[in-house]
Amino acid sequence: MVKQVAKDYGIDTSTGLTESEVIQGLKSALEVGTNSGVKTVSKVDGYLKDAAIKILLPAEINSAITQLKSTSAGRKVYDNVIKDIEQDMIVSLNRAAEKAAIKAKPIFINAIKGMTIQDGFNILRGADDAATLYLKNKTFNQLVSAFKPDIKSVLSQPIVFNKSSEAIYSQFVKSYNDVEKADVINALKLSPIKESDLSTFVTQRALDGVFHKIAVEEKQIRENPAARINAILKKVFGS
Repeated sequence: MVKQVAKDYGIDTSTGLTESEVIQGLKSALEVGTNSGVKTVSKVDGYLKDAAIKILLPAEINSAITQLKSTSAGRKVYDNVIKDIEQDMIVSLNRAAEKAAIKAKPIFINAIKGMTIQDGFNILRGADDAATLYLKNKTFNQLVSAFKPDIKSVLSQPIVFNKSSEAIYSQFVKSYNDVEKADVINALKLSPIKESDLSTFVTQRALDGVFHKIAVEEKQIRENPAARINAILKKVFGS
């Protein structure tokens, strides 16, 4: 079977790779990548201190803050309501992601166990992030279900003035929309913010961060021999 599948994928079998070796190598690569990725993002400041995956406020909020600060009336609202809690909110969003990230590990392990020979060759000959995309396709919905309760729990905890991130977010949306309707700054033509589910936003960004880290590790294994930390990785990716 392995020779036929290899032929279908245009893979040279003269290297002596067997079906079991291909699968073993790809599973090992995913195990290395997921273990490293989850460990990195689930530690304190795993998200917060990493510019590539740090979770910022929703783009709609950042845009609103920029607009508010561009006028004296809006700046007053920002200084009185938003400025002191903006950074606290960002910390809270990232702490929520860091807490939830550990839930990914068993879900990844189950997906890796289910890899087929066709999956293996497709990944082996795919793009630098083919294994990561395979994993994402297999696990994303499960990860959302696993992450979101923990993220919502953290976002519901008081962080400043006995208010949670979710409460502060709702307060900001209301304050901004009240300002948006006020005649004093109508000239800005501000758009109202549609209040959204903050935990859904953070869950999505948290998963983006996990998969970003796994993709970085996968690319290293494919391109850098030093990243192939065991014999099977050396054989499969070296060939």
